[in-house]
Amino acid sequence: MKIAVIDDRAEDRDIIGKYIEQYMEKRLMAYETVDFESGEAFLKSFAAKEYALVFLDIYMKEGEADGIKIAEQLRKKDSEAAVIFSTTSPDFAIKGYLVKAVGYLLKPYAYGQFEETMDTIFSNLQAERRYIEVKEKKIMVRVMLNEIIYCDYDNHYIRIHTKDRIIRSYMPFRELCDKLCYEQFLCCYRNIVINMDEVQGMESQVFVMSNDEQIPMRRQDKLELRQRYADYVFNKMNGGGR
Repeated sequence: MKIAVIDDRAEDRDIIGKYIEQYMEKRLMAYETVDFESGEAFLKSFAAKEYALVFLDIYMKEGEADGIKIAEQLRKKDSEAAVIFSTTSPDFAIKGYLVKAVGYLLKPYAYGQFEETMDTIFSNLQAERRYIEVKEKKIMVRVMLNEIIYCDYDNHYIRIHTKDRIIRSYMPFRELCDKLCYEQFLCCYRNIVINMDEVQGMESQVFVMSNDEQIPMRRQDKLELRQRYADYVFNKMNGGGR
């Protein structure tokens, strides 16, 4: 496993490096750590799928791009690397989540907090292998949960909008909801369920999904839905499971 540590402070890079060594050696996991003093240096040498984990400071020294901008550039090339922010402020938690960060460590943090974050990351990697099975025409198909963007209902057919295609299955909407019994799924409108992991932004009364579609919120429940999404983000960024 190859790990990048991006921080303009040498002492912070050293702390992360020691924590990584303690965590990985305890679990007999092979790894390689590469340090970068700036996000720009990282991006110049970065290649897609090169790093499994990227530790990224949000506040860089004056004149350099902040960690959020670096993560946005990273995501244009690599959708799979696990990004963990380490910073002195909780103010960027939602922005961090929107670039698919999987961890958020507030400096200064002890090894115990680091260990919990790493355990959550590896647990979530297992969670990404979850799936449901639905009948498409006469064939049972397996749909990975992390491929679902949202689901809706049309003329007795469920439509599962995935990153690659739309799957149509004849079943009651309630049955689908029972299958999607995981906390990242939110029923935000009549017969519409979104995957909150695929939300890339919120506007006044809609969720903007990763495929740029706008999914409406129930007007009477708008504040509650926005709060549930915010709670999900903060829970996940602070070590909550799926």
